[in-house]
Amino acid sequence: AVLADIFELQDRFGLSEQFAGQKIQVEFVSANPTSSLHVGHGRGAAFGMSVANLLEAVGYDVTREYYVNDAGRQMDILAVSVWLRYLQKCGESVDFQDNCYKGDYIIDMAQAIADKYTEKFILSAEEITTARQDLDDEQALDATIALMKKTLNEDGYAVFFELALTSILADIREDLAEFGVNYDTWFSERSLFTSGKITTAIEKLQESEHIYEDTKEEGKSGALWFRSTDFGDEKDRVVVRENGQPTYFASDIAYHQDKLARGFDRCINIWGSDHHGYIPRVKAAMQAAGLEQEKLVVLLVQFAVLYRSGEKISMSTRSGEFVTLRELRDEVGADAARFFYVQRKSEQHMDFDLDLAKSKSNENPVYYVQYAHARICSIFEQVVERGLNVEGYEQADFSLLQSEHETTLLTLLQRFPEVIQTAAKNYEPHLLTYYLRDLATAFHSYYNSTKFLDADPEPRDAILALCKAVQQVLVNGLQIVGVSAPKNM
Repeated sequence: AVLADIFELQDRFGLSEQFAGQKIQVEFVSANPTSSLHVGHGRGAAFGMSVANLLEAVGYDVTREYYVNDAGRQMDILAVSVWLRYLQKCGESVDFQDNCYKGDYIIDMAQAIADKYTEKFILSAEEITTARQDLDDEQALDATIALMKKTLNEDGYAVFFELALTSILADIREDLAEFGVNYDTWFSERSLFTSGKITTAIEKLQESEHIYEDTKEEGKSGALWFRSTDFGDEKDRVVVRENGQPTYFASDIAYHQDKLARGFDRCINIWGSDHHGYIPRVKAAMQAAGLEQEKLVVLLVQFAVLYRSGEKISMSTRSGEFVTLRELRDEVGADAARFFYVQRKSEQHMDFDLDLAKSKSNENPVYYVQYAHARICSIFEQVVERGLNVEGYEQADFSLLQSEHETTLLTLLQRFPEVIQTAAKNYEPHLLTYYLRDLATAFHSYYNSTKFLDADPEPRDAILALCKAVQQVLVNGLQIVGVSAPKNM
């Protein structure tokens, strides 16, 4: 029965329309566009895409979204980092602060601006030093940002900001696409400011008295605070600073209101594990705005730690010393990276063994699974070489499949739709990688114990039908986790 289903449904076997008509959004990666993606982002990308694929496999109408953090202090730091390198390129002996963004990509962007604008955005090193005087590192950085904005005005600042944003965002888009991760929507945080959605969200919470003003001095405006403690958070949260600037939290309030206004039945946020404490305040803000907080699901992803030759590879994003996702792909390949990233629960710590990922051995799980598919392709190449019948396996007498290996494979094939359902329901693509390894193990054992092509015609056709079915399920499963099924290894 299961073989008949597989031959009838082919690439639809295991999939269902159980949740057809329901809209679901999966927002993942959403890294600040301040540098190239690193290996930590890679785990979120592989996990998020696999979760989205699983949800589509059970019928959901899935929207994959990237939230572009193109507003706020980190973007200011990026712009000022490029400006300081620009000044150095133009001959100013300005001190480049340690808490700026480093790396060659900053220098390359600065050079591009220097080639076009040799003297237009110059400020002396003395003026910058004076602005930073007697300030700690973070205060000095903020003072430099303020000085840049004042000196260059809005248009001049935009030259550095837009070049950095456009360049890095284009790099991120390309990087993810080459990793097999594509998005339906790239949502700009700045659009929340320009559309007035942040102001509207805050005013709505003020009207319901969920926001209060903390006025420290008479006649002076204070910060605006959200009463998140009323909803179980550990303390109230600032939404607008004393200087009138909305916080990241204010943007998130408006963003989540916008998400649900777009008609999604459920919204899934995939965040780094360091955002664990952020969940209660976001859900509190949704509850205060009268939204169904149950519609928001937050999944946490632990950072991946790289090892090469048994040694841990250290990383620091701000200093520019990190292994990029592109470098990882170049070293181990997209297939190995995608499979390794999702073969553990997302909230579990992960050690990524580069040497194992590159090895062509049974200990390498992605190689082991892909090799099972390649072996089946080889079998059918031999069928053609021997001049044997290459069609009609769907009509073979499946009742001839009686051996222990065959019943094991048939049982595993029958489980595939259930594995998809369970993995999708629990947002656990690692269940699918376990299944694929089990199926590959069972097939390799069968292959090593059976003379497929030397059997009599009737049992041989049934055996080849079973091989064809295993091949189809391997392809279907690998496709969901974003891994190829090569014909040759």
